Amino acid sequence: MLMRTLMLCLMGWMFGGVDLGVADEIRSVRTYREAYGATKGELKVDPGKELGRYPAVEPKEAVGTFKVKDGFRMELVAHEPGVRSPIAMSFDERGRMFVCEMIDYSEQRDEKPHLGRVSMLEDRDGDGFYESSRVFADDLPWPTGVIAAMGGIYVVATPNIWFLKDTDGDGRADVREKVFAGIGVGLKILNVQALANCPQWGPDNRIHVQSGNGNRGKLKCLKRPDLPELEIAGHDFWFDPLTYEFGLEPGGGQYGMSYDDFGRRFVCNNSDHLRFYVYDGRYAARNPFYKMPGSLASIAADGGAAEVFRISPDEPWRILRTRWRVSGVVPGAMEGGGRVSGYFTGATGTTVYRGDAYGSEFVNNTFTGDAGGALIHRKVITEDGVSLVGRRPVDETGVEFAASTDTWVRMVNFANAPDGCLYACDMYREVIEHPWSIPDEIKKHLDLTSGRDRGRLWRVAPVRGEWTRRANVDVGRLGMSELVEMLEHENGWHRDTASRLIYERQDRTAVPLLERMVRVSQSEVARLHALSALDGLRALSAEVLLKAMKDGSEHVRERALRLAEESEGEDLIGVVERVVVALRDEKPRVRMQAAFTLAEVGGEMVHAREMAKLLVADFEDDWVRSAVLSARPAQVAKILVEFEDGEVDGGALVMADLIRIVAAWADEARQVELVELVASRWADAEVIGALSEGLKHAGTSLFERDQGGSLAGVFGRAAEVVMDESVGEKERVGAVGLLGADGFERSGEVLGRCLTKGRPVALQVAAMRALGRYVDAEVAEMILREWQGYDVVGRAAAVGVLLERPEWVRVLLETMKDGESGLKAGMLSASQVQGLIGQRDETLAALAREVLAEVIPPSRVSVLAKFQGALDLKGDGVKGREVFVQRCFACHRADGLGVLVGPDLVTVKGRGRAGLMEAILDPAREVAPQYVGYVVETKEGQTLTGVIKEDGASGMTLLLMGGAEVVIPRSEVRRVSAAGSSFMPEGLEAGMSEQEMADLLTFIEGLR
Repeated sequence: MLMRTLMLCLMGWMFGGVDLGVADEIRSVRTYREAYGATKGELKVDPGKELGRYPAVEPKEAVGTFKVKDGFRMELVAHEPGVRSPIAMSFDERGRMFVCEMIDYSEQRDEKPHLGRVSMLEDRDGDGFYESSRVFADDLPWPTGVIAAMGGIYVVATPNIWFLKDTDGDGRADVREKVFAGIGVGLKILNVQALANCPQWGPDNRIHVQSGNGNRGKLKCLKRPDLPELEIAGHDFWFDPLTYEFGLEPGGGQYGMSYDDFGRRFVCNNSDHLRFYVYDGRYAARNPFYKMPGSLASIAADGGAAEVFRISPDEPWRILRTRWRVSGVVPGAMEGGGRVSGYFTGATGTTVYRGDAYGSEFVNNTFTGDAGGALIHRKVITEDGVSLVGRRPVDETGVEFAASTDTWVRMVNFANAPDGCLYACDMYREVIEHPWSIPDEIKKHLDLTSGRDRGRLWRVAPVRGEWTRRANVDVGRLGMSELVEMLEHENGWHRDTASRLIYERQDRTAVPLLERMVRVSQSEVARLHALSALDGLRALSAEVLLKAMKDGSEHVRERALRLAEESEGEDLIGVVERVVVALRDEKPRVRMQAAFTLAEVGGEMVHAREMAKLLVADFEDDWVRSAVLSARPAQVAKILVEFEDGEVDGGALVMADLIRIVAAWADEARQVELVELVASRWADAEVIGALSEGLKHAGTSLFERDQGGSLAGVFGRAAEVVMDESVGEKERVGAVGLLGADGFERSGEVLGRCLTKGRPVALQVAAMRALGRYVDAEVAEMILREWQGYDVVGRAAAVGVLLERPEWVRVLLETMKDGESGLKAGMLSASQVQGLIGQRDETLAALAREVLAEVIPPSRVSVLAKFQGALDLKGDGVKGREVFVQRCFACHRADGLGVLVGPDLVTVKGRGRAGLMEAILDPAREVAPQYVGYVVETKEGQTLTGVIKEDGASGMTLLLMGGAEVVIPRSEVRRVSAAGSSFMPEGLEAGMSEQEMADLLTFIEGLR
C-alpha cells in the first residue's frame, strides 16, 4: 500500500497539477477553447500529456484497497487468469459457478472467433476459493447473462439466447442450442450497455430476461416454431424452460434485475439505481378505454442519480473530458453540474440480498454497483403504501457499504451464493465508459482493451465469530422430500434451487408435502415457495388456496390472490367470495391485488358494490384506484350502476373516471342515458369533460347524444364565464375546456370568439385545443382568420392543431399560398415547416414544398459553417433571453419561462458553446431516446406529432409542441411511426444573425 500511495503522488506530479479528485477548479472557458483550438476544429496541444494512467493492482494486494462497512470484509473467490472480465454468474445445483466473461467489451464484438465466453469454476477443496476454472463455452458475442437450469445453462448473447450443456462430464458444453433469437434485430447498431441481460428464476416458475432499456426486435423461439413472434418494443420477456412458451412483460431496466423474498422485481439503469415494478403489467391491457399509470417506479428516497462517495481518485481522462465539456471544446451531456463524479452515472447490477450470513436486518436490502466509482451501494427497503421506498442506512451516511481506492475496480453485478453471502462481479477494467461517450481526441490515447485479461470475483463476508462458511451441498442429488424440506432453508439460493428442481422434475409425490408446508410451516417464505411449487405442478387445490388467502402474512395472501386467477369450475365460487373479502384487507397491496384478481375471476357482475366501495375508500391511492378501473369495460359499467342506484356515494372525480370508460364502451341507448344522468346528478365540469372524451372515443359526440338538450343550460353558463373578462383566467380556461366537450354546433361560435386579438394567450390556446376536438371544416378557417393576433406560443399551438387533420393542412397551405390572411411562410417556425413538408399525403407534401420553398431549411453542414463566428462573439444574455422566447419557448424551459417538452435548458448548458450551437442547428446529430419525435395516427383521422411521455398496454401519452398533453387510448391508435429524428426541428436559425446566436448561447450558459 505504501508503494501504491507513493506512485499515486508521483503520478499527480507528472500530470502537471491535474486535480485527481473532483474537478472543482475549472479554468476559464476562453482559456481552454483557445488552448485546444476548438474554433478551428483541431487541437493545439497534445491531450496525451494530461492523460496519465493508474496502474492495475495485483490480486494479492487487492483486498487492501477496500474500505468496507464495519462487520464485513471483502474476500477474493477467483481472479485472473481463472476468470476474465466477469459480468454475471450463476450457481448450479452442485454449487458450481458459471461466469459470463465479456472479454470483447467494448468494441470487439465482431472479432472472430468471438472473445466472449462462459467459464465453470469450482471450489474443490472447500476453502472458499474457486481454484478450478475451465472454459465451458466460447465464441459468444457480448455474453451478458447466465442462469443454471434444466441440467445446463442458458446464456444471453444478444440477439440470441443459447442453451449449453455438458453431457459427457468433461467440463465443456457439447450441447449448444440456439433457443431464442431476434432481440435487438432491426437496430442500426447494438448498444453495448443496453443488451438483453440478467436472466432470473421467477416466483412463477419461469425464467425472466431483461431486454436492456428499450431494445426492440421480434422475439422468436427456435424450439417452438408454432408460437408467433413477439415484437419486444421495450418490453422484458419470460420463458418456460419446460415448454418454451414465452411472453412479454413491462421493461425499463438497463443492467441488473433481481427478485426479493416475496417475488417483487427490482431493476436499475445507469442514472437511476433503484426501480421497482409496482404491479404486474399484464393487467394494463384488459381495458382498452383506461390508461393505467406505468408499473415501473423509481423508489430511491435520495433520487435515482443519488450522491455516492467514491474513495478512488478520478481518472485523468475523465477529468479532462469534463473540463472540455464545461469549456465547450467537445459536445456532451454535463451531469452533476460539472462534477467529474460523486453521483450515480453507472449504476448497475441492483440485486436483493436474500442470504443467511449477515443477519435479518440485511435480508431484502438492495445492493448496487457504480461501475465508474469502484463502490457498492446499499439500500434498506421499506413499505410506502402500495409501493416501496429505499433509503441509505443511517450508519452509512456519507460513506458506501464498500469502496475501493483502485480505479480499475468495476463492480457490475452480484449474486446470492450457496454459502449465504453476496458475491460481486468485478469486471476489473482500466476503462469502463461507453466508447460512444469518449471524445475521439481522448479515446485515441486510451486502451479500451486494457484489463480484458483480468477480472475478480468477490465474496462480501461477515466478520463475526459464529459465522463459518458452509460446505457445498449437491442439491441435485436430494430426493423430493428433501427438496421440499429445503424450501424452509434460511438461505435464498437454497430455496430457489429447490423450487427450480421441483418444477423441472414434475414429480407429484411432492404434492402432499407441499400442501402440508402451506398449512403448518412457520416460515412465510417457505409457504410462498410451496404455493408456487404446487402451481408449477398444476396441483394447487381450492382448499389450500383458500387457506393461503387467509394467511397471516400479507405476502402469502397477495401471492394466493394472484394464483386464484387460475381457479375454475366448482372451486370458483368459494375463491371469489374470499377475493371479495380481500378487498377490505388492512394492507393496500393486498387490496390492489384483490381488485386485479376479482376482475379476472368475478365475471361480468364482479361484485360491483364491493368494488365501488373500494374505489371510493382508496380513490386517492393511484395504484388501488387504477386496479379497480382496469377491470373490463362491462365490469366497470356494473360498478357505475352502484353509484347510479345510490347504493354507494362518489364524488365528481370518481364519477369522471367511471363515466369516461363506460361512455367509450356503451351502445347508443346507454350513452343517451349517461348524458341524462350526468345532467341530472353530476353536472360537474370534470364529469362532463370525461363523458365527452368517452363519447369521442366511441366515435360520437356529446352534442349527438344530448338529444333532449339536457346540458344546454350548463354550456350556456360556461359560455357566459368565458366571455366575462372580470372572471379569473384559470376559471375562463376551465370553462373553455367544458365548452370543448360540447358539439361544434352549440359551442363553436363562442370558442371562435376566444381566438380574437387581445384575448389572453392561455385562453386562445385552450380554445384551439378545444376546437381541435372537432372534425368540422370551418375549424381551420376560424383559427387562421385570427393568425395576426397570436404570439409565438399561439402560432405554434395553432399550426399544431391544424396539422392534426389532412383537410385542415390543405386549408392552411392554400391560405398561405393566396397570401390574403397575412400568413406567410416566414411566420412559421422551423418545426412547423418541418411538419408540413413531412406530410404522409404526397399531394399535401408537394403543396407544402411549393408554398414553403423559401423557408425550407438548408443543409446542416452549411448552416454550422455559417454560424461559426458566433462562438467568438461576445453575447448579451438579456437579449439572448428575448431570442429564447421568440424561438425556443414552445418546447423548452429556461429561467422560469417556456414549456417543458424537450429538456430544461439548464440541464444542457454544460455542453459548452460549440456543443450547444451544434445541438440547436443540427438537432438530429445526437438524439436522446426520450426526445425522438413520433407521429401517431388515430382511428378518428387525427395525426399527432410529439414526444411519447408514456407508452403502456392501455394507451400512450403524447407531449405536443407548446406543452399540450394528449392521452390516446390504445384502442384509438391506428398507426405509430418514429419521425427518425429529434422532435426539435431543423431550421430554428431562420432569420437569425450570428450576434443573436451568440446572445442565445450566452443566455443558456448563464442559467442557474
